Amino acid sequence: MKNKSIFGKRLEGTITSDDILGKNVYDIKGGLVGVAEKVFLDSKTLDFIGIAVDKGMIKKGLTIGKGYIDHIAKHAIFLKIFIALDLKGMTVFDKEGKIIGIVKSVLLHGTRNSINKIIVSPGLISKNIFIDDKHIHTVGENVVLNITKEKLLDYQKNNGAPHLKRSSL
Repeated sequence: MKNKSIFGKRLEGTITSDDILGKNVYDIKGGLVGVAEKVFLDSKTLDFIGIAVDKGMIKKGLTIGKGYIDHIAKHAIFLKIFIALDLKGMTVFDKEGKIIGIVKSVLLHGTRNSINKIIVSPGLISKNIFIDDKHIHTVGENVVLNITKEKLLDYQKNNGAPHLKRSSL
């Protein structure tokens, strides 16, 4: 049955909440982010603001603004970004391929999907390392830095820079 419009506009090409809720959400690399569980609309303008994504029982959900959504297909929602918080658990390598450690936490710039620092755990007895985003070269299945491990640790030791300071979080 076709819906009739009472406001003089055609409904072809529009989507409903049913087209969003319960759909899988994928990042730009094709990784499953979670399932869309809410739709947010501005209460005054009624404009679409974004969606809430359920990441499962273990992980905390997140809210994704409409600017990060590439498109909504019949079967899924596709983002135009990689979720920065998903770096947690990735292995960090220096530019020569030496292991620095595992990403323990990601600090963002405010509420944006922009990395400020990553906190890396180099091992059981070593203290955590705060690595500024300017030292991140690429993010894929792992994180690769644009600096050697020696320079990273030397820079940290000599400058005492807060963005590379060791911590015992």
